Amino acid sequence: MILKARSSQQSHTQAVCVFIHCLTLCLLLTRHVSAADSVVVSVTNPQLENFTNGGAVGLYFNATDLRGQPIGQLTPEHVTVQEDGQDAQIIDFRGEEQGRPVDIVVVFDVTESMGPFIDGMKEAAIDFADRLAKANRDYRLGLVTFEDYVIRDEREFTRSAREFKSWVGALRPAGGGDIPENSLDAMLLASRFPFRPDAQAVIILITDAPNHTRGDGSEKNNPYGREVTQLSGAEVLAEIKKANLNVYAISPPPFMAPDLHRIAKESAGRHYNIVSEGERFPELIGEIGRSLASQYFLTYTSPRPVEDGAEREVVLTLQHPNGEGEARVAYQVRGIGGARVVSTSSGSGITYPQTLIAYGVWNMLVPLFAAGGLLLLARVRINEIPAEVLSLVKTATGGPGSTSQNPPMGSVVPKNSAPYARLVRQSPFEDAPREIAFSRDEMTIGRGEECEAIILHSSISREHARIKKVKQGYVLLDLQSRNGIYINGKKVAENLLRDGMQVRIGDVEFIFYAANA
Repeated sequence: MILKARSSQQSHTQAVCVFIHCLTLCLLLTRHVSAADSVVVSVTNPQLENFTNGGAVGLYFNATDLRGQPIGQLTPEHVTVQEDGQDAQIIDFRGEEQGRPVDIVVVFDVTESMGPFIDGMKEAAIDFADRLAKANRDYRLGLVTFEDYVIRDEREFTRSAREFKSWVGALRPAGGGDIPENSLDAMLLASRFPFRPDAQAVIILITDAPNHTRGDGSEKNNPYGREVTQLSGAEVLAEIKKANLNVYAISPPPFMAPDLHRIAKESAGRHYNIVSEGERFPELIGEIGRSLASQYFLTYTSPRPVEDGAEREVVLTLQHPNGEGEARVAYQVRGIGGARVVSTSSGSGITYPQTLIAYGVWNMLVPLFAAGGLLLLARVRINEIPAEVLSLVKTATGGPGSTSQNPPMGSVVPKNSAPYARLVRQSPFEDAPREIAFSRDEMTIGRGEECEAIILHSSISREHARIKKVKQGYVLLDLQSRNGIYINGKKVAENLLRDGMQVRIGDVEFIFYAANA
């Protein structure tokens, strides 16, 4: 009995020792893993404005611990950069409170369901700007709003947090009830803001709806009989990358809005799930502000300072007493029209690899191919060019039939003087065309460059009105513009045009003349 008890006690002791040993091993492994992965590094798209100056590439990056708290007091000694596996030399490093300008456009869905988020943005706006100011970030703020169409389209920035808050405070949620919404056109407009060349460019998208996209069948339920947008997510992402923008999206989860998630991810921004995290919306805005405020900026010299059109992979590695981490990003340099070694400053102490090949042959062949193509085009007879193309050329060059050949203001235009329907301007606004010829079955009128008829006047919205040919003639439709359209002094949403009607688009007045039968 005594031997049996001792054997049982010994077995129990051995089991406890094994358990303690395993627990200790697990703790050591956990400590090792957490030490290796305790720094989360994120990097934005490379800045290439100075690539021609010695192959300089700029990078904004963040470093946080596992709780999302920024890691401060980093120095160049903590950071290494490799490009395509080769070590790169860091030539500039800007840390905390060292002045990194940033331009931010907030793109806001203002449908009725977004009311709480608009209120939350009003609460968070000042704190958001204060975070940037305390980090010595020279910031500017802009605002774009949208539903199924873009509402606020003024491409202007403000340096005043209070003015920006007043813009948000003036927003009134309305409409909606049908999803998706038109966030793609809104982001495209934001990408065309006048960003400063030396500033980091950021879009903050806030929406609780997925995005409309080209081919989504939205024309079936649209009173104007057209798709809400002609854009796809891939096209908008390409424009955002071209403008070197970072997108922070507070939007539906990826399975509901894959385009918005992809745009945030591939623009080196971040995606926040508005469904699961929407209740702490002001905190999300604060988190984005903290992320922007705590960013670092460095400039390194590419080991391959050649404009050869190649894509390069960049790996930024951070080694810190608190741990280590890395982030990867890629960029592509120009060079399709001819590769060249960029200018290098003498005395920089940088030795470039001797494997850079001579691109003289390639640069000689490109002009030869171009010349051959021009010779082929020259063999095309001018009479074979479509009439629509000739009409556009005449309009652009001021040739016969162009808008610049219209009668002077104040002269009487005979009713049947032209074989096409048209609007003839009556207002003394030189920025507006004197005549808008109805050269297509459907035309958009507005301030935007994408419109077929452009009126550069402050009373005109980006997409103000649409002309559409129907069996009875031409219909003028208002595209939810800010200042509306008027027929014979009466505001209308749409109206069939009759010969001699007075038409006012915004503050610009026209007379409609039917085509010469």
